[in-house]
Amino acid sequence: MVEEWVYQQPDFAAQLKAIPQPKTDISLLRQGMKHDFMYEADESGAWMIHYALLDAQRSLLPKETLCEGKVKAYFRVLNPKLRVKVHKQRIKPGITFYVVAGSHKVAEGVVTEVLHLVDEN
Repeated sequence: MVEEWVYQQPDFAAQLKAIPQPKTDISLLRQGMKHDFMYEADESGAWMIHYALLDAQRSLLPKETLCEGKVKAYFRVLNPKLRVKVHKQRIKPGITFYVVAGSHKVAEGVVTEVLHLVDEN
């Protein structure tokens, strides 16, 4: 499961706020989904940075848990080359971003802590 892979060595932590979808008013932010990451400053384009949703004690939420409000999450960059060339320079505490599914914004996030992104490997 991708969330377990993220949880083992997260690159950064963030606070997420689910965005209800316009037509259904339902959140798409769910544990186990492979949504993408888009920097707020980018007009378009998304990155393969996967997440693991956490409870208040920073333990993994169960698979398929639907989040409709605020939730903590760990994130991990999928591509090691882009991790070093792009994201290591861009991801800092306070940076705002979106979790996206295609053109739909699923959640708004703020980086709260940089973790293993600063590691050499």
